[in-house]
Amino acid sequence: MNREEKFRDALGYFSSSDHWLRLMAALQEPDPRNVHIHSYVAMGIEPASAEAIICGIFEKYGWPSVRRIDYMSPREALGSLHGIEPKGKPHFDFQWFCGDVGVRACDGGESGCNLLTWNKWYIERFYGRYPLRTEIGHAEEEALRAYFRSEHWKKGCELVLQDTTTHFHFNVETSIHPDIIRRFAGEALAAQGWKIDYVCPNVYLVKGEYQGKLVFMGRDPEEVYDIGWKFNPDVILQATDAAWVFETQRGYDLWDRARYDKMMEQGDYIRLTDKQISEIIAAA
Repeated sequence: MNREEKFRDALGYFSSSDHWLRLMAALQEPDPRNVHIHSYVAMGIEPASAEAIICGIFEKYGWPSVRRIDYMSPREALGSLHGIEPKGKPHFDFQWFCGDVGVRACDGGESGCNLLTWNKWYIERFYGRYPLRTEIGHAEEEALRAYFRSEHWKKGCELVLQDTTTHFHFNVETSIHPDIIRRFAGEALAAQGWKIDYVCPNVYLVKGEYQGKLVFMGRDPEEVYDIGWKFNPDVILQATDAAWVFETQRGYDLWDRARYDKMMEQGDYIRLTDKQISEIIAAA
């Protein structure tokens, strides 16, 4: 496609495509802080142009963006506008594969789907797969607090703040219900002066299987970071020794800017003009 064709293609996607309408419908969930969404497209316009369009449309609808959007590459050949959060709506990731198009829904993306939604109903049933401990005593409380004083936690917090980090997971094994872990994590974050807007329970795909995580929507520092957890009946809460997303990493999964830059170098993107961006927003 030439530049004009890519613009027209993007205009059609945001103004009238079924995929975009379904994404907008998914954002109407009544319990937004317990919802996360993945949207997958093929895209040949620059991510900055896509961000400007998406944020402009949300502003137009009265849902202005309330946090910084991170640019990352979740896996090879895949880009993501990560952590988009319209005011009062669920946060979501707008993920793309580079293609000779403007913007179009892709064929599949994750688990055979190009639009996935996880909500409280899903998470409660995911938790039901495991005999998670919902009652704890003094020994368990001490073990939980010990983890949040551990070197694994301290080092992970340092990695969250690295300028080159685009997203970060602490990886742990546990037998404790995530709601309890979330409470102790919140206490630890408050003690170190970090502020969060909320925590969203969720899952993510690791080597073909969904695994639990807690998504921390940070305000100060303004970062999104996760505790990924795997059920282990024999431990209270500890760092994992296993590799999860990346074979070269143990105890953490860290996505960095170099990974994103390499992904972008392999694509061919056009930048839309301010006038073109405004035309798409007006048509949406």
